[in-house]
Amino acid sequence: LREVDLNSAENPEQALIKQMDSNTRLLTISSIQYASGLKMDLAPLGHHCRASETLFCVDAIQSLGAVPFDAQAIDADFVMADGHKWMLGPEGLALFYCKQEIQPQLKLNQFGWHMVEHQGDYDRTDWSPATNAQRFECGSPNMMGIHALSASLSLLLEVGLAEVDALIQTKVDYLLEQLQLIPGLSIHSPLERKSRSGIINFTINNVNHALLHKQLVQSNIICAYRGGGIRFSPHFYTPDSALRSAIETLKLLIPST
Repeated sequence: LREVDLNSAENPEQALIKQMDSNTRLLTISSIQYASGLKMDLAPLGHHCRASETLFCVDAIQSLGAVPFDAQAIDADFVMADGHKWMLGPEGLALFYCKQEIQPQLKLNQFGWHMVEHQGDYDRTDWSPATNAQRFECGSPNMMGIHALSASLSLLLEVGLAEVDALIQTKVDYLLEQLQLIPGLSIHSPLERKSRSGIINFTINNVNHALLHKQLVQSNIICAYRGGGIRFSPHFYTPDSALRSAIETLKLLIPST
C-alpha cells in the first residue's frame, strides 16, 4: 500500500501517478476529499490507469448529487457512494458501479436468492451467480430506501446537476468571501474553482475547534468537525439566510483577543 499526501502536493494527480509502477494493481481515490473539499481531476488518473492496465476505483460519496460526474469519461472501473449525503437519500442504501468486463474478476463473499442467474426459479439445484451486476445484490432489496432515494434523485434531476453545481458554488463564493474577513481564520480548502467543491474547511488561531463545533451545533448551525477544523458544506437548497446566520454565529462564538 502506497499513500500520497494530497494536501501538500503541488499537483495531487501527478503525485499519485508518480507513486505508480509496473506492479501497481489498483489506484483508489476519493473524487472529493471529505475534510479539505479538494476536488480531484479524475480523467488523467483514469486514462493513466487504462494505459498502464491498472484498475481505477473512485469513492464518489462527496460528488454524486453535488457536481456532474461521468464514470465513463474518467475511465473508472469501480465507483461507489452512499445515498445519504449529497444525493439526499436515507441511510442504509448505497450504489456500486462496476465496469461490465471487470465484474467476473471480483470474488463474491456472499450468496443469496437475489444474485443468481435464474432468479425466482427455486426448484433449480444448479444455482450460479448472475452474469450482470445483479450478482452483487445478494438479498432482498431495501425497497423503502430505494423509493426514497429515487424521489431525491428525481428532485436533483428536476433542478439539473449543472444548476445544482452552480448554486452550490455561489453559496461557497459567499462563505469564502465572509470567512476571509475574519481575523485569524485560515481556509484549508482550495480557492480555485477547478479544484474546489461544496466543502469549506477552516481553522481559527487559538481556538478549540472541537468545542467550537459543539457550540455551533448547539446554536443550530449544522456543520462538522473534520480534519482538525470546522467544515461548512452548503447544498443547493441552503437558504442565504442560513449562510448569513452561520457567519454571524461563528463571529459571536470566537473568543475576543
